[in-house]
Amino acid sequence: MNILQIIIVFIVIALIAIACFPKKKADYVLLYNIEKPSVKMELPQKLKEISGLSYYKENRLACVNDEKGTVFIYDLTTQEIVETIDIGKNGDYEGIEVVDDEIFIMKSNGKIKGFKINDSSERKIDCTNEDVKEYEGLGYNPTTNALLLVTKEKEKDKNDKKTIYSYSLETEKFGKYMTITEEMIRGDDGKKTFAPSGIAVHPQTGELYVISSQGKKLLILSPKGEKNDLIELNPQMFLQPEGICFTPNGDLYISSEGDGGNGYILKFEYLMKK
Repeated sequence: MNILQIIIVFIVIALIAIACFPKKKADYVLLYNIEKPSVKMELPQKLKEISGLSYYKENRLACVNDEKGTVFIYDLTTQEIVETIDIGKNGDYEGIEVVDDEIFIMKSNGKIKGFKINDSSERKIDCTNEDVKEYEGLGYNPTTNALLLVTKEKEKDKNDKKTIYSYSLETEKFGKYMTITEEMIRGDDGKKTFAPSGIAVHPQTGELYVISSQGKKLLILSPKGEKNDLIELNPQMFLQPEGICFTPNGDLYISSEGDGGNGYILKFEYLMKK
């Protein structure tokens, strides 16, 4: 093989690699000023290790604190806890999601407890999986009426791929929903550090927002699981992002542990409200 042939081979390989590398869509526009939150709310000591949050009702979010068996209702107007709900024993709680009049809380092992807000009924959902070391993010997809669980730790023999699982509240079936590949989470510096800590579905676009405390990244997937964007988060602003949720009008809320100080919630206004 002469030099010209070698050059041609390298060019072909490079073109194939570029074609296979999933980048964000060229015309994609993030409709949030992720560098400038409109509000920063410092949380009380009880939520120092906030690990998840969900939209609860107008001007209120439901929050869960790692290792505390309590749901905290946080008022966005007064910026204080206005209600606490005892959920039983303490444990490694890593996700919370409110669906209609039911609150779901998830432990890192995939066990989920659901209970009605206005009565004492409850149900237990088992999403444990021998292939998954740890879950750390619970969301809800209204289109499929299913809870979404995202893995933090890599699955066994899966080359560090992260997986989004789905549990149907209608059929009670559980299974894989989407895969987050290494190429999707590779940053501008080439590093692919990404361990999901929260997941939420955009109420108007149906996109999946997956946040990672490790690597400080926000991955945005289309409803079909295609990569729309990968946002590099400012580590000084996002000390330890753990929770993510939306209000019905599209406003984005991201919670963070304080890394030694108080936890806090950042609000990002949706720039295309209906």
